[in-house]
Amino acid sequence: MKRFYKLISVVLVFALFLTGCTTADTAGTGKNDKEIVIWSHLTDPEIAELRTLADQWSKTSGYKVIIHSDKGDNRAYIEASLRNMEPDIEFGVSHDRMEKLHNEKLLAQVPDNIIDKNKYIPSALETVSFKNKMYGIPISVETYGLYYNKDKVKKVPNTLEELISMGEKQGFQYDINNFYLSFPILQANGAYIFKKENGDYNVKDIGLNNEAAIKGYTMIQDMVQKYKLMPENIDSITARNNFKNGKTSFYVSGSWDLQELDASGLNYSVVPFPKYNGKQMTSFVTAQVGYVSSKSQHQKEDWSLMKYLINHSSTPLFKITGRIPPYKVDYNIKEVKNDPKERTFVQQSEYGQILPNVSEVQALQNANKVMTELTSRKITPKECGQKIEKDILDFIVKEKQ
Repeated sequence: MKRFYKLISVVLVFALFLTGCTTADTAGTGKNDKEIVIWSHLTDPEIAELRTLADQWSKTSGYKVIIHSDKGDNRAYIEASLRNMEPDIEFGVSHDRMEKLHNEKLLAQVPDNIIDKNKYIPSALETVSFKNKMYGIPISVETYGLYYNKDKVKKVPNTLEELISMGEKQGFQYDINNFYLSFPILQANGAYIFKKENGDYNVKDIGLNNEAAIKGYTMIQDMVQKYKLMPENIDSITARNNFKNGKTSFYVSGSWDLQELDASGLNYSVVPFPKYNGKQMTSFVTAQVGYVSSKSQHQKEDWSLMKYLINHSSTPLFKITGRIPPYKVDYNIKEVKNDPKERTFVQQSEYGQILPNVSEVQALQNANKVMTELTSRKITPKECGQKIEKDILDFIVKEKQ
């Protein structure tokens, strides 16, 4: 289940590293008329499971499926498309890759009969949507929640104020300088990254340097400087170890920490974030997704295969790496539905909002450094907002050059 999510990943690699079934043409060129090629960023054990499923689908479709482990980035994919070498399907890649491919018109729109949208977490569907039209299908979701020590916490805090008060007495630490993890506090005060209008982001409307955001930055700074919940140089490893060893009672993280904490023997659980100002605190939601190339000559068969993989891979992928299916609690697999910890991340995802699927969000790669300056009082909350907004505006200018 060990997985690690980075807020922004800019991969400066142009080469594709492909491994897969032995065929007469492992580079993906010169495909046969009855051959479908998939590139996947999933782990090798997961890809092995996909091959098994694809072979089952092949028996009735008559199409051969080739699956490659893809370690390339969007530029590699676009370069391949220019030479007609791109795959028919990508399965198991981060949703933030889609915007560039969509802008290049390399994604096919999802047919209406592929999935039942009512079964999906709304935020999961947003990760693959542009102007309210779907160009991919979510495979799994990831978010984070509030961990607590069940031996020390008898009543879970209902509000953020209660969490801070209890944290002062019982200990509350997390990687507070991680913009991704601290965003719920900003959002609870009314901040946002980009305003969403008519199913699309307006990157000119930035909500990280307004009055609401400054109030959020102040709360984050106070958690370190006023309430002394954690040191200004706290990191994720230290915070997790302090929670695991019983030094603190509360901790913020995602499902990627479940395996280690379960192995430690700690008596703990996870709940959604508390309320603030009467509203449920949200979190960022990210997704692993699948999509079909608009250039593929096998659209009908591609979507048939995609539907088969989506319908049959949820349980195997969860068992291999702990990937949480993107379905609402009532429709989720029994391994998630019957596990209170895993179920919490589904519930929190239903409260969540997606990490914007636009390239401009890459401008936040410096936000953690700015947050460190904030919590150490090197800058004021107002200056924090100004710095983060400037980084975004500078990025947008460079993108246009």
